[in-house]
This record gives sequence, C-alpha cells and structure tokens, in this order.
Amino acid sequence: MRPERRAALPAYTVVIDEVTGGEIANILRGYIEVAGQEIRFSGIAYGRYGGQNVAPRLSPAAKKKLKAVFGNLPEFEEDLQMKLVSGDFEIKPKAGLKPPQ
Repeated sequence: MRPERRAALPAYTVVIDEVTGGEIANILRGYIEVAGQEIRFSGIAYGRYGGQNVAPRLSPAAKKKLKAVFGNLPEFEEDLQMKLVSGDFEIKPKAGLKPPQ
C-alpha cells in the first residue's frame, strides 16, 4: 500500500529537461517550478526488476531555497520522489536536445 501524498505542501511542478544514461540507470536533470522560481535538481532513475526508483539530488543552495518555500524539507523530498516515480512531471527538452524515448 502506497502512502498518500500530503496536501499540506504548496503546489509545484516538476520539469525534466535532460535525460542521459543507458539500460539500467538514467541521469535526470530538471527543475521545480514553485512560487515564481525555477529550482534545479538532478537525480538517478534506476531499476528494472521489482520496479522503478528515483533518487533526486538537490544542491545545498537548492535545499535552502526549497526549505524557505516548503518548510519541511524531508517531506518535500519524499513528495518529489513520489512524483518522479509515478510520472507526475513535464518533459521540456532544453534547446537543441531531443526528447527522451
């Protein structure tokens, strides 16, 4: 049984603008749109057996900005991971890049 997302977080959008990698793992790069800001993140999407998993990575500067918006950073990181795993994001390739297949 999957935990329900908490509605207490401010609304935000996740945008993936670059995907690189191979058969087992992919590197994701993108940003979070919230409160008129674009806050960059990266992550690793991996797993073929037993399901998918994504490990988002946030820089110290991104964590500081996100903490100011969301307050509870661990709760936000959990919600971000759930959005990435469930496909709740937009894909907008950077200029000159092909969309992921």
